Amino acid sequence: MEKKVKVVGKRSLPETHEEFFRRGQRLRRSADKLNPFPRPRGFVVKFKTHDEYERWKREQSNPRLW
Repeated sequence: MEKKVKVVGKRSLPETHEEFFRRGQRLRRSADKLNPFPRPRGFVVKFKTHDEYERWKREQSNPRLW
């Protein structure tokens, strides 16, 4: 006995780079709405040692900073 698969719709694949980019942007926006942490502005932080960086990373409450 052969199992039948229910097909609801056909997924169209984007053909151009612009379409891929637009779909990625739309996916990013919907993911940002679900994320409880705000998106940080760009910034630069310098550390003398890796230990200082690890200490700073542990102190951050927003995981999007690293």
